[in-house]
Amino acid sequence: LLHAVCGLLDFLYLAQYPSHTSETLILLNEALDLFHNNKDIFIDLGIRNSFNLPKLHFTAHYAHMIRMFGTTDNYNTEYTERLHIDLAKDAYRSTNHKNEFAQMTTWLEQREKVFRHEKYIQW
Repeated sequence: LLHAVCGLLDFLYLAQYPSHTSETLILLNEALDLFHNNKDIFIDLGIRNSFNLPKLHFTAHYAHMIRMFGTTDNYNTEYTERLHIDLAKDAYRSTNHKNEFAQMTTWLEQREKVFRHEKYIQW
């Protein structure tokens, strides 16, 4: 259990480095391997049923992505979080909380139509 947790924590800390060398990327992959070699303990203890998680799968590509695009501090989720607030939370707030999906869809469609009309007027 400790090996799996250490491997995952080491991976997380290494992935956050502001700069990397070939050595730190090797350490990153070794930490991930340590986790994967020991993760079955979570299944044995009944903590998890499987490790079929997209985010966990993506960790296998971290070193390659860092080589291609730079360190992970260059990645930003602020844009998608903002879209989630605008497109999901605001839409939900505009409903009466009964049959939300239909109301949210209508609200989003109306919002898009107003946005397109504003763009047309500006043109």
